[in-house]
Amino acid sequence: MSEEIEREKSFLQIKSIRTSSNAFIMKLREGDIIIALDGEIVHKSYEELSKQLSEMKDKKVITLLRDGVFFNTFIYGPLGVICENITSEKIQELENPNINTHFQQDEFYYLFEVFKKPRSVANLLNTMPSILASIAPPLWMLQNRLWTYFCLTMVFYFTLFMISPWLFFIGWILKSWYVGNSQIDILRFFYRFYNYRLSLSFCAKSEKQAQEIARKLDEKIDFHFSYLEPVILED
Repeated sequence: MSEEIEREKSFLQIKSIRTSSNAFIMKLREGDIIIALDGEIVHKSYEELSKQLSEMKDKKVITLLRDGVFFNTFIYGPLGVICENITSEKIQELENPNINTHFQQDEFYYLFEVFKKPRSVANLLNTMPSILASIAPPLWMLQNRLWTYFCLTMVFYFTLFMISPWLFFIGWILKSWYVGNSQIDILRFFYRFYNYRLSLSFCAKSEKQAQEIARKLDEKIDFHFSYLEPVILED
């Protein structure tokens, strides 16, 4: 009986992360505490959790606690980490965690990635494809501030149009197909090309909520078209 009570008070804290594992790709960190899986509080050993994750056929949402901040992210299989048990007495936020405050199963969540570089405004990437990229690639490029790619694309369109309007039409269709199918990879490529690095990955219900979560996890972060108050810089 005492073992069951003790187990109900314990959670799994990530102790180390293997390179190239799912946890590494998800940008989890040592010290993150696993709270719940698809809204169900996790009170089990890591071996049991890992087995459950290995048997998953669909993506699920895992809820974690990092430095007092609860956040969610999608998970697709085993994490590839080493965990240790931590009791709720050591972490105030774990005393009576109300998972419904942080995750609702009937809500739709988007996966967001935050790309950041020192002394620069961060880029928030919603990994849900945009229909604009498939209809009007130049407008999508302007929306995402891909200035170099936009200029090259306009030169490409202009050249095709000068040769033949029909060739321009075919080029537009092919370009729309390519950009529409590869838009997320294109954005990631350009962010890395300009020395932005993936720093956070989590899911949220809206861009505003995503910015709020990112600010909680990184108090010095700021975004283009921000919903947040500007960062107060120290003298």
